[in-house]
Amino acid sequence: MVKKKVKSKRQSLGLKYRIHKKVKEHKRKTNRAAKKNPPSNKSKKDPGIPNSWPFKEELLNQIERERQEALEEKQKAKAARQSAKRKEKEKQLRAQRAAQKQAEREEEEEGQDEEEASD
Repeated sequence: MVKKKVKSKRQSLGLKYRIHKKVKEHKRKTNRAAKKNPPSNKSKKDPGIPNSWPFKEELLNQIERERQEALEEKQKAKAARQSAKRKEKEKQLRAQRAAQKQAEREEEEEGQDEEEASD
């Protein structure tokens, strides 16, 4: 079977410099465009609650309670994920240990069979 001739990946220097020039030009254009209309990533700040607002304290307490509940939920979910992961690891370890013990038993049986056969 005749091997196909592998085409060289070499580039002529003219081609190499042309590509380099095009890339440089493209980057320059994109940078210019980015400067002309910059992306607005600034998020608007929460103005808060004015002091003249009726029941301001109760509203602030409610917001804080909701924040705490969300945080507790997040922590519970994290703990649940970690315990599930831990259980899965333990299950895998048990299966691995069982397989090792099984392999050891089989080796012992083979060793005993060879001893009986040689006697």
